[in-house]
Amino acid sequence: GIKLHQCGSVLGGTPMAQSASALVEQFRKPDFDVAAFVRDATGQGGDRIARLTQTLEDCAGRFDDDLQREIIACHEELLQNASNISNLDGQLGNIREVVDTLKTSISRVKGDVLTPFHSVKRRAMLLKRMQDVNVLIRRLRYFLFDARKLRTQMEAPAKDFSKAAHTLQELEAALQEGGLERVDILRGEVTWIRETGTRIRRQAEEDLRTGTRQGSQISLHVALQVFFNLQCLWPQLRRLLSEMLDEFSQAVLPAGSGFHQALEMNLQVLAAQTQRVHVLDELIRSKTDPLTQRSFSSVLEEEGVASLTAHFWAEATSSLRSKLARVASDRASRRALVAECPKVLRAMSEALDKVNMASRGKGPVLRAPERDALFAAASDLRNEFLGESIRRVTEPVEMMLPDKLLAAVSASGERLGGASSSPSPTGEGGVSDDLPTSHDLKRYVQLLVAELERCEGCQELLFKEVVRSVRSSVLLFATRLEQVVDTSCVELRCFEDETRFKLRSPLPMPAAGHARNARLFGIAHHTLAALKETVPPRFQAVIVTQQVQSTLQQTQGAIVSPMFAGLRRILTASLVCLENPLEGRTEDGSPMLLAVSQVCAHLSRCYLSLFGAGQLFAHTKELCIFFVRTFLSAAALVKPCGEPVRKVLAQDMQAIEMALSAVDVDFQTNIRHEASVFREFRRLLCAPSIEAVDFEGIARVMPLHLLLAYLVHQLPEEVPSLPAFCGVSASQYLETKLMPLWEENQDAALDAFRGKIGELSDQHDLDPGSSTVVAFVMS
Repeated sequence: GIKLHQCGSVLGGTPMAQSASALVEQFRKPDFDVAAFVRDATGQGGDRIARLTQTLEDCAGRFDDDLQREIIACHEELLQNASNISNLDGQLGNIREVVDTLKTSISRVKGDVLTPFHSVKRRAMLLKRMQDVNVLIRRLRYFLFDARKLRTQMEAPAKDFSKAAHTLQELEAALQEGGLERVDILRGEVTWIRETGTRIRRQAEEDLRTGTRQGSQISLHVALQVFFNLQCLWPQLRRLLSEMLDEFSQAVLPAGSGFHQALEMNLQVLAAQTQRVHVLDELIRSKTDPLTQRSFSSVLEEEGVASLTAHFWAEATSSLRSKLARVASDRASRRALVAECPKVLRAMSEALDKVNMASRGKGPVLRAPERDALFAAASDLRNEFLGESIRRVTEPVEMMLPDKLLAAVSASGERLGGASSSPSPTGEGGVSDDLPTSHDLKRYVQLLVAELERCEGCQELLFKEVVRSVRSSVLLFATRLEQVVDTSCVELRCFEDETRFKLRSPLPMPAAGHARNARLFGIAHHTLAALKETVPPRFQAVIVTQQVQSTLQQTQGAIVSPMFAGLRRILTASLVCLENPLEGRTEDGSPMLLAVSQVCAHLSRCYLSLFGAGQLFAHTKELCIFFVRTFLSAAALVKPCGEPVRKVLAQDMQAIEMALSAVDVDFQTNIRHEASVFREFRRLLCAPSIEAVDFEGIARVMPLHLLLAYLVHQLPEEVPSLPAFCGVSASQYLETKLMPLWEENQDAALDAFRGKIGELSDQHDLDPGSSTVVAFVMS
């Protein structure tokens, strides 16, 4: 590069020199490309190439001349460097000698080491071959020994296939290791062993099928032991189960009239096969290999099969579910199948029971999961049937008391936008015409019973759900019935002012709402009666439950309780007249009690007569009992109680008796105990001399607390009344002390009452000898 630069500098003065200088600059570039230079030069024509060639030759000549001059100028330096090269050559010769020596040493080491190594390697290979031959001979020896043993076992008169299978497994394991088949003398033996293996397996498969089908324990025992020894127990069992499942799948289940018969055949096949599998399963669980002491069931557990019976049952029920799904795929067939769902489930239950009978008292063959798996095959049908059942028991309620009827009744019991509940001489009209009749109620209960009887055979699967639906239907009926009650006509107000006992004039007559309420009361009454009479005894406990009865009675109570509560209220308020019995009376008696008697007679004649015969028996009986107990208790607290007072009390008893007769003509028969007490109390009031009365005889009829209260208030005037002695009002004492003592199991309260009388006697130093009254009270 330096020389080219110098050459370019020398030629820089002339045009030729400038061309040569440019040419030299191209050669000096680091990225000079010869191929590109030649391509450009050749593309500029022949003259240009000639000139360029000449220029290159001139530059090359000048370059040689310059190089010679430089060499001549550096002659001395080159000679000095040549002497250094001679020294370097000597050093290289020494190094060459060392390398040759090293090569010789390495050759000697190779000879001392590799030769013994190759000898050892060759001997090791010979030893390995000898060892392989030894192992092969040993394997051959054992193989021939087992082969002779197998021949002996197979040629014996009584063949023991289980032992032969054990020997065969060892022979097959030896053949799988490889090497023996290449021995020519063993080829015939190997062929015979394979044929024998096929024969043993075929015989074991036949024994397994026959033993399973016929329940032969011996055949099953031999076959299982053979397959266990051959280490193919689970594959063979799986093949057997597959064959049984194929047999079950081939049992047809057509839709139509022959469905139930075909279903029973399918379930019989399923039950029979499950029983066979159960016998096989029990045998597997009980067997243990005598040689290895390993249980047969452990083989199944390793495959994730806890129970052979459960495994088969799961596959079989899945197949049954597919069959039922195919039958139900047709809409018409599905409707018929849903309608006959109880029969389907009953047939399944019978098949389940038949399988469980095979346990022979050892517990059920099929437990809860297997039972659920069977019924899950018909779960869709069951759910659809239950939906239809709910519809069947709910539709009658919606037809008897439709939403349209409920919507037509306002909150006050009137028709929306229609006529008001004005008095009606007939007591009928309006909504009452749309209410169900007794025939409707009987037909409704018959439908409920029919629904129960339809599902009676499936207690666990259908009956409990249907019972719940039937009860819900009755409760729905009672709820809808209560919604139709005219809440504005649950009470007939006969007083303008109850505090002054001022009667309305004229007394109000029942309106159409009262008549409707009376009819609703009768509907609830007839519904409960129809349930008790029509529902068979076996269903009574689950249908006519306390909840159902109380709900219907609550509907009845919503209609009549306000009216009877009003009668109790006015009677209790009227007894204030007994605090001063001689004041404000007329010739006929106490105006308050006469007003009560008049109201009772009016209600009985105009309102209670709207109810059916005997429908109000419980309510009227309870009211009569309350009337008797309340009046007698209040009368017993009257003090002073001289002869004039006793006469007016007897007169008031006539008013109470008229009220009782108005409410219940046969009250003396229906409330025998209270009626007899009422008579005895009147006899006690009318006695000419109280000292001559047989108190012991009266005590056998009259409650002791009532008799004692009356006799205490017959004592002299200086002895206070019981309310005054206890520091309370007469009405409060009546309500909190005397009335509770009429109830049963009030021994503690009665003892406290007698104790209070004893305190009264002690404080006033009563003398038993002064009169028979004091003597009886103190005794």
